[in-house]
Amino acid sequence: MIRIYLDWNVFSRLGSKDETHKRLTEILSDETKFLIPYSEAHLIDIYRSYKKVGNDGISGHLDKLQQYSKSLFITDTIKHQLEFQNLATREAMQQYIEAYNDHQDFNFDLAELIKPFESLLEPLLNFQIPNPLLSFQESEDNKTCNNKLRTTKDAQKLLGDEETTSFGQIMENLLKMSSTILQDNSYSEMRDNFQKDLKVNTGRLNNKRFDPMETLDENAQKLKKENFMELHQSLLIGNDDKSLFNRIIALCRHLDFNGFFADNITPEHHLDNVETDYKHIGYASTCDIFIISDKKTKEKAIMAFDMLNIKVEVLSPQEFVAFSDNNFVKIENKKQLIDYLFWVTTNKPILIKNGLQFHYVFSYVLDYFNIITTPIENPKQLVLRKFSTSNNIGVLIREITEIRNKLLNLLGNPIIEYGNIGDEFYAISWMTEDLVLFDFKYIEASLILDVQQCRKMKRLERILKTTKEMACLVTRKFKEKYSKRRTI
Repeated sequence: MIRIYLDWNVFSRLGSKDETHKRLTEILSDETKFLIPYSEAHLIDIYRSYKKVGNDGISGHLDKLQQYSKSLFITDTIKHQLEFQNLATREAMQQYIEAYNDHQDFNFDLAELIKPFESLLEPLLNFQIPNPLLSFQESEDNKTCNNKLRTTKDAQKLLGDEETTSFGQIMENLLKMSSTILQDNSYSEMRDNFQKDLKVNTGRLNNKRFDPMETLDENAQKLKKENFMELHQSLLIGNDDKSLFNRIIALCRHLDFNGFFADNITPEHHLDNVETDYKHIGYASTCDIFIISDKKTKEKAIMAFDMLNIKVEVLSPQEFVAFSDNNFVKIENKKQLIDYLFWVTTNKPILIKNGLQFHYVFSYVLDYFNIITTPIENPKQLVLRKFSTSNNIGVLIREITEIRNKLLNLLGNPIIEYGNIGDEFYAISWMTEDLVLFDFKYIEASLILDVQQCRKMKRLERILKTTKEMACLVTRKFKEKYSKRRTI
C-alpha cells in the first residue's frame, strides 16, 4: 500500500466541494491502495480548536481522522524512535488533553524551585561573573563593525546590560524568554536581526533560479563554518541528534532562521504553530508521499528531505491529483501485469551498479513496489522492492495482506504457500501458463517480489527448494534469537 501523510490543512478539507479537494477525496477513498496515518501533530492542531470550542466542536475533526486513518497512529517514543500504533483518534485526543492539562498544572518559579535548597544554592546563583556581552562589545571585532550588532540586543534579554551578572539572573531570564517566545513576536525579531547582521540575501536564497545551498553555505562561512551542514551539526543540542525525526525538526528550524522560506509570525500564527508544522514534516518522513498546502512548509520539507537523503514525494493537493492521474496504473489481469513489468525494464535505468540495473517506478506496482532490479546478463529476472529511508517503519500486516490479495486476483491460485502472514518468514508463489514465476515473500522485515521467465519446469523446482531452505534458515535464526532473550 502507498503510505500518504496529510498536513492538517489538507486533512481538514477532505470532502470539500472545490474541484481539487473533491478529486483528492475520491482518490484517497481507496482503502486497498492507501495507508493514511495520523500523528501527534494532528492532535496538537485539533487541540487549538478544542481550547476555543470544547469537545463538541472537534468531534467532526476526530471522526474525519478516524475515517481515513483507521486508527493508524504515528508516535515518537521515549526512546526517540517513531512507531505505528493502533489507537482510535478519540482515545488519542483524550490522552493528549489529559497530558496537556497535567503539564499546565505544573507551574513554578525559580525562587520556589530552589527554596528547599536555598542555603546550598543561593551563594552559587548569586555569584557575580563578568558579563560576556560587554566584553564582546569592547572587542576589536565588534569595534570594526559600522553599527552595533542587532543580535546583541537579543543577548541583553538573557545576559542583561550591567557589568556583571549571575547564574541565577541568567536562569531567570532564560525561563522568562522560553515561556513567551512561542506566543509573542520575539522569535521573529531575533531571526530578522540575525539575518540583517549576517547580510543574508533572502531574495536570492528563495529564488528558484539559484541554488539555495550556495547562499546557505555563505551564511555558514560568515560564522566560521565550512558549510551549512557543518553549522547545522554544531547547533544540535539536547535531543536534536538522538533520532532522524528530531534532526528533521532541528534542520527545519535552522533553515527558517537562516531565511529559507521563513514563516511569517503573526498574532494568529505563532512560533508554536510553526513548530507543529515541523513535526508534521518529521512524521511525514515515514511515508511515501507528503501532501501539504502551505508553500513555505512545503519548500522546507523538500529541502530537509533532500539534505538528509530521505525519499519522500512532497506535493501540493493539486500536484498529487496530477501525479495520481499521470502515474498510477490500473492493472486488470496477469497479462497486463507481466507486460507492464517487462516494459518498465526497457526504459533507461536510474542506476547501474554491480551488474544490476535499477529502475524507479512512480506508479507503485501493486500499490507498493517502486524499485525494479534486473541483472544486466538476465533481463528476464526482475526483483521488486520498495525504496525506503532510514525512517521507514517496518512492514504492516495489512500491507502484506493487500499485496497477497491483489496477486491472488490477478494470478489465481498459488502453487505453494509457506507460513502465515505475521510470521518471521512468509512466501507464496504462482506459475503462469507462459512459465512466468511470481515469488512473493516477507523476509528480514522487508517485502520482495521475484518475477522470472522460466524456460523449463526444473527452474520452478529449484525456486521451491530455495524458498523452503530460506524459511528453515529464518525460523532457526528466530528461535536462536528468542532463546538468547530468554536466557538473559
